[in-house]
Amino acid sequence: SLFLALVDEVHRRDMRIILDYSWNHTGATFWAWQDLLGNGAESSYAGWYEIETFDDPATPDTSEFAYSGWAGVPYLPEWRKTGRPEGATRGPIAGTLVSPVRALTFDVTRRWLDPNGDGDPSDGIDGFRLDVADVVPLDFWREYRSFVRDINPEAYLVGEVWWEAWPDRMWDPAPWLQGDVFDAVMNYRWYEPTRRFLAGAAPRMNASEYVAALDSIAIGIGPDHLKAQMNLTGSHDTPRFGTSILNPGRYKYQVNPSGNPKYRIGRPDLRTREIQEAILVQQFTYIGAPHIWYGDEVGMWGGDDPDPRKPMLWADLDYEDEATHPLGVPRHPDPVAPDMRLFRTYQGLIQLRKDHLRLFVDGDLTWLAVDDANGVVAYERALGDERAVILLNRSEDYQEVTVDLSPGAYVEALRGGRPESVSESLTVQVRPLGASVLLRVEE
Repeated sequence: SLFLALVDEVHRRDMRIILDYSWNHTGATFWAWQDLLGNGAESSYAGWYEIETFDDPATPDTSEFAYSGWAGVPYLPEWRKTGRPEGATRGPIAGTLVSPVRALTFDVTRRWLDPNGDGDPSDGIDGFRLDVADVVPLDFWREYRSFVRDINPEAYLVGEVWWEAWPDRMWDPAPWLQGDVFDAVMNYRWYEPTRRFLAGAAPRMNASEYVAALDSIAIGIGPDHLKAQMNLTGSHDTPRFGTSILNPGRYKYQVNPSGNPKYRIGRPDLRTREIQEAILVQQFTYIGAPHIWYGDEVGMWGGDDPDPRKPMLWADLDYEDEATHPLGVPRHPDPVAPDMRLFRTYQGLIQLRKDHLRLFVDGDLTWLAVDDANGVVAYERALGDERAVILLNRSEDYQEVTVDLSPGAYVEALRGGRPESVSESLTVQVRPLGASVLLRVEE
């Protein structure tokens, strides 16, 4: 009842709320699993899980009990699937969950989409983020989407479709984005090349490689799904945004001191913040839905799990310096406080996007400049008479960039100033590791 009160308050503020679920596994304290542990093969839930062998109570050997846990983790036992191709356990494959598990997932889903069961979903949640979606077969997801949409036609379904072969290759999510499964996926494939270009992360990309990478990850995905993609710079499963920029190694590989003793876990420096701000400009003006992992907007830092799950920093609280290292080595103490300059950058970009929402959601995208020698990329978002031109400078020097523009008056949206009339082209000076946004305005 308290959660439903939260849903009501969220909706009253014209916001939406989405729950995070895994339909692949449960925890070890889940009631069905506990019954199975107690009753073995005689449990009413023995067919719910991927059990390889049950313990034989006639022998003293307890190691006979074997089952599948997600990613080999024993306290995350996996639901049983059926109808999968021989030897196939993940990816866009046929198959579904066994019938009683499928029924349970549908009951839970209905409970939170339409809590009082009156056919009006306005008092329920607004969608689901679906964990490890690439290990749950497609037939289930297709049926699940139909079930969800029958209850709430506006419900948003976003799947976690991530590593095909970690850390070298992510799944192409196109099979999950054909209109019959998800509306979007967590778009780590946007951040990985963006980090390589704008932050110089390994392996570095030049401007043309970056543009080619962004174009390639859109292949096979329709425009409506591209607009809904969850473009993220960090999550509960990655290093903090700032820390991933501070450490320019490979994405999601050796991203904590236990994997790399030289991994830097301290407060990001000013140069890192400047790169973050340039990436944010790209994130809030590019195709897709910008996602903010809590605390990144105030500059929280840290390596991979569990660091991204630290408690939130609040401006009205005082904190001790962060002075310890997980390996027990000496470190420079870092003052812990919200980065209000970064916070204002987020506020400004959010406002920019809200003020020109249809342009940045529905506008066409055209590449205007791709300059490998100077580390510059520029693109235009256009919708009707609205125009926004975004310029990104990866280099350590100021760059003068000339772009062809539709005639009209343009203003620098991030720093303000007087509009400048343009007939054909405009030359803009972009600061090092920086970005610029030109908006066409009324003269």
